[in-house]
Amino acid sequence: MIDLADMERMLNWAGFNSAWDLIQTKMSEKDLKDLFMELWNECDYQHEIVAEIVHDEGFVDWEQVKADADDMAYQAWKDRDFD
Repeated sequence: MIDLADMERMLNWAGFNSAWDLIQTKMSEKDLKDLFMELWNECDYQHEIVAEIVHDEGFVDWEQVKADADDMAYQAWKDRDFD
């Protein structure tokens, strides 16, 4: 395994400031896609990524909206002031 100091030294030697710059420059598009798929399959937060993308595209989770409204109504009922 390569430690970070060795990584930085190698990157500087190769003329790069970051591993990302090196990878983008030296890997083919196919290899980048393969790497992405390998990492994606090990990713613990796929749901969050997909949810953010579809939300940005206009998706609304109406079931969640209703559940949130129900929760707010219940909390308001619990918090009502009895005089």
